[in-house]
Amino acid sequence: IAVCPVGALVSRDFVYTSNAWDLKRIPAVSAHSSDGFAIYYETKPVSISDRTEKIFRVTNEWNFVSLDGAARFGYDFENRDVTKDEEAFAKAVEAVNKANTIRFNSLITNEEALMLQTLKEKKGLKLYNPEVKPFQDFLKLYAEASGSSLYNGTTDTAMSCDFVVSVGGALRNDSPGMKYAFNNVQKMNKGSGLYFHPVGDKLIPTFGKTVEIFEHKAGLEEATLYLLLDLYADKSKLSDDVKDYLASFKSSEQKTIKEKVMKEVTEMVKDEETGEEKEVKKKVPEMVEKEITVEKNGLIDLVGGDSEKFMDGFDKMMKKKERFVLMVGEDYYGHPKAENLAKLIVLLEETAGFQVVMNPPKSNALGVALICDLDEAAEGFTVGYNENGDFKLSALGTGDLDMPALNQQEGTFTSLNKRVVPTNVAVEYGGYVLNDLMAEVMDAPRLTIDWTPYLPQAKGYQSAQFDDLLNTFDNAGNDNRGYLLEVSYGEEEKSPEVAKFDENDALQGDIVYRCNPPRQFNDFSDKAHQIFEAFGLYASEKRAEELGSKVEVEFANGKIMVDVIVDPKMEGDIVALSDFKAAENVYELFGASRYQSVTIRKV
Repeated sequence: IAVCPVGALVSRDFVYTSNAWDLKRIPAVSAHSSDGFAIYYETKPVSISDRTEKIFRVTNEWNFVSLDGAARFGYDFENRDVTKDEEAFAKAVEAVNKANTIRFNSLITNEEALMLQTLKEKKGLKLYNPEVKPFQDFLKLYAEASGSSLYNGTTDTAMSCDFVVSVGGALRNDSPGMKYAFNNVQKMNKGSGLYFHPVGDKLIPTFGKTVEIFEHKAGLEEATLYLLLDLYADKSKLSDDVKDYLASFKSSEQKTIKEKVMKEVTEMVKDEETGEEKEVKKKVPEMVEKEITVEKNGLIDLVGGDSEKFMDGFDKMMKKKERFVLMVGEDYYGHPKAENLAKLIVLLEETAGFQVVMNPPKSNALGVALICDLDEAAEGFTVGYNENGDFKLSALGTGDLDMPALNQQEGTFTSLNKRVVPTNVAVEYGGYVLNDLMAEVMDAPRLTIDWTPYLPQAKGYQSAQFDDLLNTFDNAGNDNRGYLLEVSYGEEEKSPEVAKFDENDALQGDIVYRCNPPRQFNDFSDKAHQIFEAFGLYASEKRAEELGSKVEVEFANGKIMVDVIVDPKMEGDIVALSDFKAAENVYELFGASRYQSVTIRKV
């Protein structure tokens, strides 16, 4: 980013390409993360002779809306120069008619998700989405435990809190919106925060002096929530079993410390004038040993903290803190103990008054989780929509039939803030769309946006026409785009019964974490010319030096050969494998969990 003489922020890539006043602003939604950031695609024709619209840059309502690097720079991923190929379309219709499974990801509008769900109901095929399925399952577990249809917080409400806790997510990589909110609590609200994660990160501690980092072992996520219960819960609201379990981690020990005391001594001093000796008393410092009792909390030590040091500063950290928020990340969704984690989160809500915000894995993951009935696995003939399959529908231009990218479509997304937001066409597309296929294989509305009023009201959607949805902010910065999902907040008659955790669940040996570098989310962010983070195995400087330049990572059900890339902000021995390239099939290697014990060999 460069600054022009009048103070406007301008991307260096944009300098000398166009006059800003020549550009047309198209209101849209960031296509990559689940934050649903409001953006404007700024377009104009390529040249006098070529009147095709081109995106020159992305801007935002900078007074009200944050914008991450993927949204600002990952804009030119459209499927260019596409025409209607009737032969390919006929083959696509045949493929969909004989398909046993449709595989897709979260890069899809609500309307397209509804098309696929309708196709499942009419044709009986499977919908396979390994990116969203664990999140959908976790939402169901949370709903069963809480009686509420969705979590109760948003990043907007989080930014009004003064104490924030992040669990189960690599904040720097996974969610720009949550990262901004976490930082905002420290900077704007003079708040404090706790960050729990197995992968060490050098950025998070810079958010504030009152941010405490816990680098715990992968597999001990339940212990972090038990610690939060111990620190913040109203103990009168906890069952006797939970109180006894928390007490079992407490201990005390005798410790010898040296303490400075003032000791009174008497000296005989001779008066120089009279020659008489006088008795003079004075106090002098002296170091003495003292036995004290130190209370220890084994949970703090278990999750990577120092019990004695943490508790010494805890009261200061909590001073005048009244509003608490818990940010939950993707690590929890496919966790082997996901059910217990969901129950512990609900218990925190009930007994400690935490707001809860969950981060949908990517893009429109929340919309897919609410609209589609996803299956555990693919089987038989598979049609891939921007994913691998026997027949591929692709907006990357690499499939058997071209599809429009998300900057070439109008429709809606469901953001992590539970808001249904509209997006618009920025650049033209000349080929077939998913709705054309639907019209051939079943009854379908004429246009994609004709599906908008039929989004499932049982899941909180409204019967609203697309063209009636607002796309504005008011002067106070309130987001008036689209509408908020109608969420039911029930109250269970009794608190969920939670299970104890097993310390032996901690993963051992070489551990790899499924996680993308910042700004990379999918094949489309990778296609953008200003986003250059590569696919590979990311590691701290020390770990990368040990591994060398290229390695083979062997999982229980396969292996992959990748380049080792240094992430200067990572710490520790856990390495991170990117998943943004669908062709690499990384989700199949990991399964539902983001962590796996593996064998790493130098190549």
